[in-house]
Amino acid sequence: MNLSPVEDAAALRAWHAIAVATRDADHVGLPADPLEELAPLLDPDLPHGGERKVLQLGRVDGSAVGAVELGVPLVDNLTSCSVDVRIAPQDRRHGHGRALLEQALDVVGGMGRTRMFFEVPSAYPSGPGAAETLLTEVGARPVLKEVRRLVDLTQAPPAPPPPLPAGYRLVQWVDRVPDELVEDMAHLMHRMSTDVPLGDMDWEPEVWDAERYRSKEAAALAHGRTRYATLVVSEESGRAVGFTDIGVSRFAPATAYQWETLVENEHRGHGLGLVLKAHNHGLLAERSPRTRWINTWNAETNTHMVAINEQLGFRPVEVWTEWQLDRA
Repeated sequence: MNLSPVEDAAALRAWHAIAVATRDADHVGLPADPLEELAPLLDPDLPHGGERKVLQLGRVDGSAVGAVELGVPLVDNLTSCSVDVRIAPQDRRHGHGRALLEQALDVVGGMGRTRMFFEVPSAYPSGPGAAETLLTEVGARPVLKEVRRLVDLTQAPPAPPPPLPAGYRLVQWVDRVPDELVEDMAHLMHRMSTDVPLGDMDWEPEVWDAERYRSKEAAALAHGRTRYATLVVSEESGRAVGFTDIGVSRFAPATAYQWETLVENEHRGHGLGLVLKAHNHGLLAERSPRTRWINTWNAETNTHMVAINEQLGFRPVEVWTEWQLDRA
C-alpha cells in the first residue's frame, strides 16, 4: 500500500470515485460530496474556519483502492485529528483496510497529533460496525454513540412553526450572519464545544472569535455550500442565545445536512429548540425548493433534541459510534 497526498485534479478524481462507491454501497440517503465541492481543497490558501481537510489516496500496484480524509484542527485541540478510512467495495477483504489505517496513523503521527477520532457507522438499532475489530486491535475505544436520522421533506413538509415565546425574537439569514450578530455567533460556536453531549470524548473547549466564524462562512461558500440559518435573540439582554443552521450543496441540492443547533443552558425549557428548527425548515423550503432530504446526527443521550427531530419527521437510519485512539 502506498499512501500519498491528493495534490492534483487526477488524484482528486480517483479519491472522489472511491468516496462515491463507498457511500453508495454502505449508506442510504448519504451521497458523497460532489467533486466540485472538493476541488477547492487543492488551493492552499482556502479559508478553513479553524480546521484543515487533508485528503490522501491509497494505491496498490498503481491502482487506487482506498481514500483517507483527515480533519486537522488549527486553532484548538492541536494534538487531535479525525481520521476517515475508506476502501473501494471491490477491493475489500484483501487486508487493504488494515494497511491503509496503519499508514494513515503514521501520517497523523508525523503531524504531531497523538489523539485520533474515527466515526464508525453501523446498522440501526444495533449491529457491529465494519471497522470495530480493527480499531479495537490498534487500541481505540468507543467514546460516543450517535444516531443518524433522515427526513424526507416530500413526506414530512415543514409545518407551521409553534409561536415564539415572549421575550425573544428571531433573525434569519443565508450564508453570512449580519455583522451585528457575528460576535454572538462566535460565542455560540464556543458553547457548541462545551454544552452538547460528548460522551467520553476528550475534546477541549473550542476557541472562537468573529474572524474565525467569518472564515467558517467563507470556507462553506468556497466549497459551494449554502448555509440557511435561524437565530434567537433575548430581548432582555439583546444577545443571541440559540441558533440552528443547515448546509446545502449548490451542486447537489437534493440532500441537505443539519450542521449545528444550540440553545444556551440558561434559556432552555421554553421550546426554543423546536421553534428554531421549525422556522429554519421553513426557510430551507422557501429558498431551496429542490431539497428533499435532510440528514442529522444526535448523541443517543440527547433525548430532548431527538424528540424535537422526530416531531419534525426525522427517522433513524444508522448508528454512528465515535472511537478515540491515544498514542504517546
